[in-house]
Amino acid sequence: MGNAVHERVERIRAHHGRLKDKKHGYLVRPLTLVAGWLVLLVGLIMIPFPAPGWFMVFIGIGVLSLELEWPHRLLMWSIRQYDKFDEWWDKQSKLVKGALGFLLLILIWVTLIALFVLGWNTGVLDWTKSWLQPLLEKLPEGLVSFVRLDL
Repeated sequence: MGNAVHERVERIRAHHGRLKDKKHGYLVRPLTLVAGWLVLLVGLIMIPFPAPGWFMVFIGIGVLSLELEWPHRLLMWSIRQYDKFDEWWDKQSKLVKGALGFLLLILIWVTLIALFVLGWNTGVLDWTKSWLQPLLEKLPEGLVSFVRLDL
């Protein structure tokens, strides 16, 4: 992973330098920062899905490192940690990999459910009540009152 990220970031860095020398080079810094944060955010969203989420996270940090110093240090550190974890992961048995994958899946679902309940109880998801309310009425009464979803 480290070599792929370094290679991609160096290509972006070369292109970035050429863009700064052009007529509208003053726009490069703000656009680079916006693009870096967007790529980083998309990468974070993609991590639990079967997509190259971590790669996108590293590229987003790499894009930010074109204009800021702290993302460069973070990128180097995070690639080392990822490579260490990847090496450790390759040594694990299928049973350990399956158990950790299952625990991660449970953690993701618990987090999503907690965010839903929090959003519902704070009124952030009021716009969904018209189509979710019929579904929630079919749930057992104890479950609905347990999470305090007011119908």
